[in-house]
Amino acid sequence: MDSNTYIVKINSALSNKPFFIKIDDPSLSVDTIFNEAIIQLKNAGKPLESQQLAQLYERHQIFNSGNIVQKGDLFSDLIKKKQVVGDQEVKIAELDLVTSHSGG
Repeated sequence: MDSNTYIVKINSALSNKPFFIKIDDPSLSVDTIFNEAIIQLKNAGKPLESQQLAQLYERHQIFNSGNIVQKGDLFSDLIKKKQVVGDQEVKIAELDLVTSHSGG
């Protein structure tokens, strides 16, 4: 039985406050994780933040520890940090939303 707790920390340029989402299944895709985060924000009575996150997800490049992440990538493939909170080990994957740019 996997008793690990998995957390995804979503950082964006629009907000200096990251959004955290807890997931139970490490085989979820990045796409599913963002959809869950958007739904959680809506259900928490934060429609504006929910809409902003949806727009950021559509328009921005996603990075995990400096590596580009594709929307179909799985949480289990992301680089994670282990942290002990109380008596529980937590695995945190940090996703950064960065404005995509073309050219150089």
